[in-house]
Amino acid sequence: MARRVVLFVLGILLLVIGALIAIAGGALMALFGSNNTLSSGVQQVSTPTRALVSPADSIQGTSGAQTVFGSVRLRITASPTGAGHLLFLGIGPASAVDRYLSGVSYDVATNVSVTPFHLTLARQGGTATPPPPESQSFWVAKASGNHPTLTWTVTSGSYRVVVMNTDAAAPVAFAGGLDLTIPHSFAIGIGLLIGGIVLILIAIVLFVLGARARPRPQSRPVPDPAAGV
Repeated sequence: MARRVVLFVLGILLLVIGALIAIAGGALMALFGSNNTLSSGVQQVSTPTRALVSPADSIQGTSGAQTVFGSVRLRITASPTGAGHLLFLGIGPASAVDRYLSGVSYDVATNVSVTPFHLTLARQGGTATPPPPESQSFWVAKASGNHPTLTWTVTSGSYRVVVMNTDAAAPVAFAGGLDLTIPHSFAIGIGLLIGGIVLILIAIVLFVLGARARPRPQSRPVPDPAAGV
């Protein structure tokens, strides 16, 4: 009986773990696809303020990811939908961006969901007018124009993504998209899926062995002739 219980318990554990790993692998493959890229598609975004900014902790501590996956790349494209403005895209150290936008009215994208796309904004009030963003030297990556495209290899640190008009005027309105490329993500998804399936198959084998493991019949006591039984 004890052997059957052990086999069934191990089978259940491996079944649950295998299912979770297989689901994670399938989700990774579906999200990133064979080109290893998670894409938001083109979305309409606007803010009545002077800038749209990502949270300070949205890009940080990536050294571990770089070691495991390789060079993680972020690509942002945008086209202005408001008349008379050119767009600026920039990525800068969080502390430098905070100093630049101190006292300025801007929106922070507190929650960004890519599939499906959803953006939650939090307003930071202010009345100051910042200098044009292109005049700042702290950007680690930047692009501007009618259809700017920014590509950046993510590095370890704390950074913020900033979208503004080139003249720092309000409002800011654009149609933009975000692509995140993580090398080998599709292959890792395949590996997880296969590993999960293998664990599920092992769990099934344990269930079969547990079902076949019948308890040993108890031996009857041998009668004692001297007892007259």
